[in-house]
Amino acid sequence: MLPILLNNTLGAISISGIDATTFLQGQFTNDVRLLDQNNSQLSANLNNKGRIFASFWLKKNEDSYILITTDALIEKLITRLKMYVLRAKVTIEKLNTNVVFTNNPQDKFNIELPNKHYLILTDQNIGKTDNTTWKSFLINNMIPQIYPETQEQLIPQHVNFDEFNGLNFKKGCYIGQEIVARMHYLGHSKRKMYQFMSNTEAKIGQMVVSPKLNNQEVGIIVDIVKREVNYIGLVTLQTDCCDSVYLDKENQKPLLIETLCL
Repeated sequence: MLPILLNNTLGAISISGIDATTFLQGQFTNDVRLLDQNNSQLSANLNNKGRIFASFWLKKNEDSYILITTDALIEKLITRLKMYVLRAKVTIEKLNTNVVFTNNPQDKFNIELPNKHYLILTDQNIGKTDNTTWKSFLINNMIPQIYPETQEQLIPQHVNFDEFNGLNFKKGCYIGQEIVARMHYLGHSKRKMYQFMSNTEAKIGQMVVSPKLNNQEVGIIVDIVKREVNYIGLVTLQTDCCDSVYLDKENQKPLLIETLCL
């Protein structure tokens, strides 16, 4: 079924200039200095409370950095980053290009994903639009994406960024770093991200509840996609409630957590 054109799903930003590396180092959760043209990073931009403003893939591309993120967040992310440029010699702009999900890498620019899949940028209209296949890939590989419905709702550890090398605890300061570091060094996060299956439709950003805590909110739907007979998705969840989770306070719409609770 590949390649798949992901326009209106993902978009790309270019960050360039002689101060780009230093500037991004103070903005993102991963260590930008470790990037070269042969590797890429999963990373995030946080608000002051340590909540994810946007998640993305980042790669160095000759004299610039290319960031691929949820298309609906691009303009907000550009505006936010420009707030912190001040006197730094940095240029931030949206790229007018196609983002394609494929299993055939190209020579110029590839972001490698699990199981020999790639994101590439191209001026050509390659492949068909198929958001279902893309979302299924993310969910099956437990890759969290932030959407407008979950923006500034989740701490990186709540969506397993610490397990996916999306956090670097040795890189130094960045916005929201104190919250992330405190959770890391003071103990285990009480929330993690899990795969789930459900017979009931849910919405990204929807709260889930558990009778273990008197049907109080214990998590948030991170992603979801419809299959032929049911739904699969990702949910960030209080770890001690993962065997009893529902979409409703009447406990009629259960989530079956696919990932073992650790």
